[in-house]
Amino acid sequence: MRHLLSCLTLLLLLLATDAALAQSRTRVWDIAFGTPVAKLPLTEFVDPACGTNGGPPSLPLESFADFARCPVERDTGLREIWFIYDDEWEYVARAQRDPLEIARFSANSMYRQPIITSLMIDDAGLVQGFRVVSDPRAPIEVRMEAYTLFPILRSLVTDAPWTCADLPRDERDRPIQGMTILKAACEMVGDRRFARAEGRHLLKPGQEAGATPRFLEQAEGEFESTARLDVYSRAAVSGALCCRAAVRR
Repeated sequence: MRHLLSCLTLLLLLLATDAALAQSRTRVWDIAFGTPVAKLPLTEFVDPACGTNGGPPSLPLESFADFARCPVERDTGLREIWFIYDDEWEYVARAQRDPLEIARFSANSMYRQPIITSLMIDDAGLVQGFRVVSDPRAPIEVRMEAYTLFPILRSLVTDAPWTCADLPRDERDRPIQGMTILKAACEMVGDRRFARAEGRHLLKPGQEAGATPRFLEQAEGEFESTARLDVYSRAAVSGALCCRAAVRR
């Protein structure tokens, strides 16, 4: 019995270590503002490219050092560098066809929602912000739940209280399957950082899909379910973006 307990204890320790290792990888929100691109975790942040305002990549880059090849955003005065987290562990798990390990090591997702990540770089090559956006290319049934990241993303930034408000609605906006429409934005203004989050879950104008077994197929590309977080250094972003008196309406 004592030997069995020792074995079980060792197994639990190994599992705990493995789980801790899976969660120890650097994430975009772990990067301190002012970090030079040369000091980024380049073995973990891979395949950089010019970003498209939270969308898919455009011009591929050899490395983050090529950030100057990307355009400066008018609103932020920064360059958006898209990248992905190294997903080697995930591919190993997929090769083993282990759903638990795939979920554990899924690199480019949060709570099983695929995400798009990018860093915001200034002219001196310093990190001055980041973006996390739900990936619109996710399978329909997964994308339908993307809005659930909205409060989770806000919880990543706790410098100061968030101020939230509903965004303007089109009179033709409709709820999805009788659920409450989500079309909201929140802003947080801290001493050093400014953040904005948006969440949407609704049928677009003109979409009248009913609650039928084929609803998801009918609604493909015709519903919104998204979450987004933008965080910037207050000292770096342009005055036109940072620190408005209230959430845009």
